[in-house]
Amino acid sequence: MSTVLFAPETFDLAETTRTIEVARHLRDRHECVFAGYSERYAGLIEQAGFEYFPLSPVLTDDQAEQLLRFDQGRAVTHPFTAELLRERVEGERALNTLLRPAATVIGSTISQFVSARADRIPLVYVKPFAYSWPHLRQIRSVPLLSGRGTLARTVDAGAARLLREVARYTTLKPRGFVQVARENGVRVPRRTVEALDGDLNLIASIRLRPYLLPPHYRWVGPIYARLGGEVPTEVTEVVEKAEQRGRPVVYFAMGSSANREIVLRVLRELSRMPVTVLAPVAHYLRPGDRAALGPHVHVFDLLPAHLLGDLIDASVVHGGEGTVQTAAVSGKPFVGIGLQAEQRWNVDECARFGAAVALGPRRAHGEPLRRAFEAVLHDPALRTRARDLRAHLAGVDGARNAADHVHALIEASR
Repeated sequence: MSTVLFAPETFDLAETTRTIEVARHLRDRHECVFAGYSERYAGLIEQAGFEYFPLSPVLTDDQAEQLLRFDQGRAVTHPFTAELLRERVEGERALNTLLRPAATVIGSTISQFVSARADRIPLVYVKPFAYSWPHLRQIRSVPLLSGRGTLARTVDAGAARLLREVARYTTLKPRGFVQVARENGVRVPRRTVEALDGDLNLIASIRLRPYLLPPHYRWVGPIYARLGGEVPTEVTEVVEKAEQRGRPVVYFAMGSSANREIVLRVLRELSRMPVTVLAPVAHYLRPGDRAALGPHVHVFDLLPAHLLGDLIDASVVHGGEGTVQTAAVSGKPFVGIGLQAEQRWNVDECARFGAAVALGPRRAHGEPLRRAFEAVLHDPALRTRARDLRAHLAGVDGARNAADHVHALIEASR
């Protein structure tokens, strides 16, 4: 039995859970092991029954936050110096020597673009479609302005044209990445977007429009967390009380890439509405925050969100792939607050379908936020389209599809 190495950035909840779901469907055909640099979500890997190799240098919480800010355009620096990448690559190549994996499956783990290729291991990148190279080549609108008016359409279309040209000619890459790749005998493609492609790229996104893909891309469909266990008793009791009092139940999640300010802002707004809130956002809060939110806001660490669809009336989520996909398969409409370009596109696709309301983070407060809540709770058209979206996704098992493609790649490489 061949070994498959899964190497997500384990500070990222969506990335970690996405690779866990693929490994679940592959474990009966190959030995699946994991490696990572952050302990933040590494425990989920071990809870799922997979062996985990902690690598060094450990990614600190401060470095993880810096990466999130960089990804969202709120910072211009990142922690990936040549020294850090060199240490990472040395550790990864040592692990490759130990495990001799038949394939390496990653999220956004930049050092693996060097390590896997230096050791001639097929590299599989499970990634979103948004702002990938094939998306950039076909993009016709970038959701910058809210609404569907003439100005918004003109600005969004102009931004798409500009982005297509920039992507075509941009060759900027982290200096340390290029240097360490050269030291390990790895040639880095000229274009930035192509330099961050795997040998096989599996698109784990909702597909609502036709797109062309190059030969080394496959569209596998949504892959989202299915955390183990049942719905906690506390949750079912909260929902029962809400039903008795005629209070709609709203699920509120912001993944691992939001910030405390926007989480508190949305929670405070929800606490003023006649709704009951289930919010797995405890990691964003400080002692004393909960008391100010009132008795109808219930905060948790993590919840099996995929099991809550029949218990909730609507969702409020950031625009990460996992939270958007979980909201979509619930069959209930949602408010999406995209915090960066990829997330805004994820939300905008569902909003164009008619199953969601898109809000930028600057508008996620006061009257705009209250109107969005009212719409997802009471607009019959939104609620109908949310059910249509669930039907559209029925039967699509992105994790199984991804596992099948990894298996086929390994078999073809023998």
